[in-house]
Amino acid sequence: MSDYNRIRRRAVLLGGLGLAGASMASLVNLSQPSARTSQVAGPETGRTPQPTSALTGSPLRLGWSPWADAEVISLIAQKVIQQAYNIEVERVLADIGIQYASVARGDLDMMLMAWLPLTHRDYWQRVRDRVLDFGSMYSGRLGWVVPNYIPKAELSSIQQLRDPALASRFQNRVQGIDPGSGLNQASAEALKSYQLNDLDLVASSSAAMTAVLDQAIRREQWVIVTSWMPHWMFARYKLRFLEDPKRVFGGIEWIHALGRPSLDLDAPDLADFLTRFHLPDQEMSDLLLKANDRSAEIAVDEYLDTHPARVRYWTTGQIAAG
Repeated sequence: MSDYNRIRRRAVLLGGLGLAGASMASLVNLSQPSARTSQVAGPETGRTPQPTSALTGSPLRLGWSPWADAEVISLIAQKVIQQAYNIEVERVLADIGIQYASVARGDLDMMLMAWLPLTHRDYWQRVRDRVLDFGSMYSGRLGWVVPNYIPKAELSSIQQLRDPALASRFQNRVQGIDPGSGLNQASAEALKSYQLNDLDLVASSSAAMTAVLDQAIRREQWVIVTSWMPHWMFARYKLRFLEDPKRVFGGIEWIHALGRPSLDLDAPDLADFLTRFHLPDQEMSDLLLKANDRSAEIAVDEYLDTHPARVRYWTTGQIAAG
């Protein structure tokens, strides 16, 4: 890539990035782990990584969250980057809020789980002038989900849950995921916006959410879980989103790759890869189901082996003829 094109690309990456208008002090003290969040630390070393200005001599630190799509997309990126660019990649498990702050500070080089424009709006507004946005990789949707055996004539919309009798059929609870997630934050807002005084949001983890869903379906119990697409559970079970007339959960979201400041200058080939890194939604859903049935490692390896043209485009920009 010419110097002119690199400068032009950087202008595009930085274009539209206004002042954050919010202090990072409003976040949790990110240098100290809490009982509900993970410290930014490598899983092998258990130490907090220190910022660097370039990739030479140190691994690229890639933040990820314990969500089905986050695990798969981070594994794909790790394997492709290591093979194509000979850059060691360390996947760092951390709370989503910590990832945003750490990328902005340079403690993490990148993250691949920025749900925009609505879900992570608060996090984004705090760091938008201090990170690079490489664009979206796939699309998604958030909301409250129920099994299809719950008659739609009895429940089709979140606002119907204001009825205490209907709420009691769900044991007065909505099963959530990790408390720092944008999905759980939106779910807490839904309780307020719809005045659902007879429901409690139970924060836990994505694994706990799917376990609760699976157990309820086996017993044909009424259950509400917070979830998102793409997710393997939609391929495994017959489910539907509840209507959200107040649009608390927004509509279609786009999942973006973010990088620390100057990542594009320190590793221009890597930045080029991130701007081209995109998966079709259906392929992502199929990949997630295979990852759940077997393992994320196996699913990702098979995907990369069977999509060489796509990997070649990601890493070189070359489009296969025919």
